[in-house]
Amino acid sequence: MNNNLPLIPYPNNVEIFENKNQIKFSEISFEKAENIFQEDEYEIKIIDGKISVKFSDEQGKFYAEKTLLQLKNSEEKIPDCIIKDKPQFSYRGFMLDPCRHFLTVDEIKKIIDAAAYLKMNVFHWHLSDDQGFRIESKKFPLLNEIGSHRKNSLFGRTNEGKPHGGFFTQEEIKDVVKYCGERHIEVIPEIDLPGHTIAIIASYPELSCKKEKIDVCMKQGIFPEILCAGNEKVYEFIFELLDEIIPLFPSQYFHIGGDEVPRKNWKNCECCNRKLREENLRNFDELQGYFMNRIESFLSSRNKTPIMWNDTLKSGKINSKTTVIQHWLHDKKIMEDFISDGGKYIESDFFHFYSDYPYHMTPLKKVYSFSAEKSKNLLGVETPAWSEYIRNFDKLSYMLFPRICAVAEIGWTKNENKNYKRFYENLKYLYPYFKSQEINPADLKLVNPNTLKRLGGTIKYWCSKR
Repeated sequence: MNNNLPLIPYPNNVEIFENKNQIKFSEISFEKAENIFQEDEYEIKIIDGKISVKFSDEQGKFYAEKTLLQLKNSEEKIPDCIIKDKPQFSYRGFMLDPCRHFLTVDEIKKIIDAAAYLKMNVFHWHLSDDQGFRIESKKFPLLNEIGSHRKNSLFGRTNEGKPHGGFFTQEEIKDVVKYCGERHIEVIPEIDLPGHTIAIIASYPELSCKKEKIDVCMKQGIFPEILCAGNEKVYEFIFELLDEIIPLFPSQYFHIGGDEVPRKNWKNCECCNRKLREENLRNFDELQGYFMNRIESFLSSRNKTPIMWNDTLKSGKINSKTTVIQHWLHDKKIMEDFISDGGKYIESDFFHFYSDYPYHMTPLKKVYSFSAEKSKNLLGVETPAWSEYIRNFDKLSYMLFPRICAVAEIGWTKNENKNYKRFYENLKYLYPYFKSQEINPADLKLVNPNTLKRLGGTIKYWCSKR
């Protein structure tokens, strides 16, 4: 008999029997067994068409319910079986970027529901970048009056020809956090520092080295306008802003970016050079390390664990005991040193997990092929969906789905239990649910282009961005 159930992510322990009976999904026996099962673990027995569930905790019960819902929604005849299951990793995340192109709360909730259906449990919310500041601030109102709006959008060769803006009120943020909590999803906010801060500098120019008035950025890229690392007023601003934002998010984590930080303006800044001398720093890379460590110390004083992109590891000693690194690109040796020192990390490998690039560059099969080796240092995996070239919800749906399904299975299912052919076949059972959520995934015929189409499509994509 085909040892397959219509499930994604696939359970880690499945025993399937021959007989198939009419299952009454409305009649399920639940029993809490926290002394028997580990965290998030559950067991489902379907015998003679009757369903019984044992679970460790509320998360375990929730995941069991999602498993049963997928079985029910498949409209397949389900054989008698025993499923005993728990996730491979504690962190199974997705990232949305409303900074480049805004998303409504309703749109975000649709993605949250779909992620919960896949047993994902972390929503990384990228809320500040060069192209927009997206959190309501009552302490610093110019962040919304100026920093949340830009005059136009000029990503790649596309001129959208109209202003773009928006931000989430604090009440909307609380609503999303509550909505996620009901689905056992943790919300981790990100305020990217000290680079990718043009929206902040446009609102408060005195926070930059040059102190010149600039506009909120309209293009993609890496820009020299960053926060001044030598100005104490900058740290005061950041600490006040974080004190306003932290209470909105109960997560133990707070993402502070640290990626793509050009040092040009620091090198020409009297304040930054003075700070370099005062702190006995050898170079401006170490100045970024000093900057990030000050933010880390502040967050620690508020019982928060900072997450930083792996770029930060180039900037001097980052405390591996109190900081989590999100790996996205290169830096293998530095990452290995950080991990060997006990550092915890999240894997978001650019070549496998970035869902904003075309299927020509990152086909579904390539996403699924990533081997996440279980270790005490690896918290889990996350797929980011940056929105420079994702201008609306339909495009987001197309790019993120079904790739998010592959990342969900990588995060949940052990490597030895993965099977791409089974995974691909099971996607057809999920598509009706996604479409019921007004999410239109990519056609399965298009997610794995052949080698020739991949090459041509990739060249065409990069040429369109110049």
